[in-house]
Amino acid sequence: MFFQSLSDIATLLPYIYAIVIILGGILIFKIGLAATKAESKTSFKWVLGSFFIQYGVTLFISAPMLLDMILVLTAGAGHNYSGPDPGILAMIVAFSLFVTVNFINMIHKPGIKRSIIIALLIIGPIVASAYIIFNTLGNVL
Repeated sequence: MFFQSLSDIATLLPYIYAIVIILGGILIFKIGLAATKAESKTSFKWVLGSFFIQYGVTLFISAPMLLDMILVLTAGAGHNYSGPDPGILAMIVAFSLFVTVNFINMIHKPGIKRSIIIALLIIGPIVASAYIIFNTLGNVL
């Protein structure tokens, strides 16, 4: 029974890594707001809410890539999936970065240049955790 629970933990390990990366992203976001001296809404509840809004919007923008992966895997070409088209990936990352910069500027008011710095700091954890989650979902299918 104990060894069975260890095998269940191994299947949950990528999700645990994603959660740790997300928590690190929240911490980086809070530090970035403090370092750039954002003018408003820098309490932890606002930082938490703002980070998850940005995370959700970024996942919503990248949903076509996830749907493409699911369609390819369910169509039977399973192990031949080589990932999204690089052009589409670049457009999605650029659009996500643009939306994230504007959300940060709108909510926390640090200014556009400082918002770009903060967005560049948090886009890494957002992309890394989304990649881990999408890759794990792809392996499940």
